[in-house]
Amino acid sequence: MINAINNKVIIKVAATTETSIGGLIIPDSAASLPDIGVVVAVGPGLTAANGTLIPTGISVGDKVFFERRAAQRVEIEDEEYLVFLSDHILAIVEE
Repeated sequence: MINAINNKVIIKVAATTETSIGGLIIPDSAASLPDIGVVVAVGPGLTAANGTLIPTGISVGDKVFFERRAAQRVEIEDEEYLVFLSDHILAIVEE
């Protein structure tokens, strides 16, 4: 089980590879384009100076675009997760 704190968002991403026009395989770790993942945990948000909670606006189960380079990778029970500040989520995908 993994829980997020403050304004952190934890995402599960399926491993993917891309192939360039020349046929080179580009591994996940070298990709610099935004990716898509599913949110598995969200912190409650940040507390403002006046004590008001500012929620992240992101929910567990949301499919989101994110910038991979902004992530901290963690592995728990052979599963890879990415941890972000909520500000590094680019968009929520609505289907």
